[in-house]
Amino acid sequence: MENLPAIGDRNIQTIVCSFCDDIILRPQTAILTNKPTLLPQMSVDKNSSTDTETNRLSINGNDHPCDSLESFWLVSDMFTFENVGFSNTVNNQTKYLVCANCERGPIGFSPINPSTRQLEKEFYVATDRIKYK
Repeated sequence: MENLPAIGDRNIQTIVCSFCDDIILRPQTAILTNKPTLLPQMSVDKNSSTDTETNRLSINGNDHPCDSLESFWLVSDMFTFENVGFSNTVNNQTKYLVCANCERGPIGFSPINPSTRQLEKEFYVATDRIKYK
């Protein structure tokens, strides 16, 4: 899908994992939204030098390189997903989404409500971390 639909529109194609092609979301199940967010990089080259221009995020006390992403598919019910796994809670504020088949990710995130420590009913899948069929 070269051109994304307008913000607020639903996905018209099946959303699949970029690595194993497993189905993440069926058509018409997510809404495109703009939510500027830092998401940990999917793969980190351990031999690369530290880049001062890279976005970084402290995750449980360790510094991780991140990508600054804006376009996400928003899902309001975790049971809408076909094949997604969730990380443990990170920094008491986020759970990351991964492909449940190949365990690659994060492909998205879900915020944690700080007062209840429960998942919010917002699940975000990064448009740059998936593909379409």
